[in-house]
Amino acid sequence: MVQAQGQVQISDVALELDASHDQVKAWVYDLVHKGLFAGYINWDDGTLYSRDAAQLRGDKCPSCGGELELAGKGVVQCPFCGAEIFLTG
Repeated sequence: MVQAQGQVQISDVALELDASHDQVKAWVYDLVHKGLFAGYINWDDGTLYSRDAAQLRGDKCPSCGGELELAGKGVVQCPFCGAEIFLTG
């Protein structure tokens, strides 16, 4: 769904899959930890973006351009805008 459209609203995913926002969030993290999804999300505006893993390498946030720092396995969180960038192996 996300990879086909490039970006999607979390609320639209929840509606389409008949799931809660929290369930969609858990599914996104599960896909990231399994190495099946690369992209980033801005939880504040509820938009999930799909990106090629090669486009996400580097030290700049694809959302705001700020410097990135490690937030966990496969996840980099931007300290400026709060976007979470999901990296695959």
